[in-house]
Amino acid sequence: MFIWTSERGGVRAIARRTLLGLGMMALAGCLAAPAGKPQAMTAVAFYEGAVVVTGPRGYCVDAASVRRGVSGSFALIASCLSLGQMGGVYADPAVMTVSVLPRVASAQAPDAQAMARALAPAEVRVAQEKDGLAVVQVMQGGDAALPGGDPVHWRAGLVINGHLVGLAVYGPEGQGVSGAEGQALVQALARAMRAASPSS
Repeated sequence: MFIWTSERGGVRAIARRTLLGLGMMALAGCLAAPAGKPQAMTAVAFYEGAVVVTGPRGYCVDAASVRRGVSGSFALIASCLSLGQMGGVYADPAVMTVSVLPRVASAQAPDAQAMARALAPAEVRVAQEKDGLAVVQVMQGGDAALPGGDPVHWRAGLVINGHLVGLAVYGPEGQGVSGAEGQALVQALARAMRAASPSS
């Protein structure tokens, strides 16, 4: 199964918890950090450090979401504030997912049109490639991954050190993340990960 079409059942539960946290922030104006282990991490490394997952400024990795496996690794990213890190910069409400497949020596940069075909029957409005990053805007399904989310979401694919990496960006219904802001966010996520990962 293509990395950009596989959504894990746990993603919905993790996204629900993060969205509930975002909703609590909106209602209360703040979110107390949970007792015990911190939820927000600035970065997590997969495959012996070959791929470093880190979000754009204001976004953190949800420690509870991190999964490592022989068939792939996964992390969810949300605003640091929604994950209990106080004193950070404001970041628009969004949930980003990162899936990383094991290294393949012949890994090729993803093709946006192939991604669009793999996502059928979902409508893809934007399909473009630049600098080894394939980005698509998917018009359905975001609300299935993120409770209360906009159906419109963004997906992207790239290769980092021989690992195929799938990215997705989801946002609350009716917010800018479903449009140009989401495209900018998925591109910023790719840039942040490329900058944090070692050069091959």
